[in-house]
Amino acid sequence: MRQGASEGAGTVAIVVHIVNTPKSDVREAYEASWTRFDDHGARHPAGRRSHIAWLVGDVLHVVDVWDSEEDMNAFMQIAGQVIEESGMRIAGQPEVGELLNVVYPPGQP
Repeated sequence: MRQGASEGAGTVAIVVHIVNTPKSDVREAYEASWTRFDDHGARHPAGRRSHIAWLVGDVLHVVDVWDSEEDMNAFMQIAGQVIEESGMRIAGQPEVGELLNVVYPPGQP
């Protein structure tokens, strides 16, 4: 197990998977949303360990790893506004789970 996946008594990192509804210009909307996050000073929010985004056709998927659900909830106050302003919509409730493992090649973080 990668050190730091689950740390300390009672502190467990979480993984959040968000799927957006189909949008023909999703790549442009996602890239433009970073300007709005910068406006809010939220490009690197407290407690977010990593952010990964990918496309399947015109559907954006995002996985973030957070130190805690509280950190994720604080960020989502801003993210919800930015997502709405960009014209993107989240399809259903995000999947939230406990981080079990992160595997890196030797010599990587």
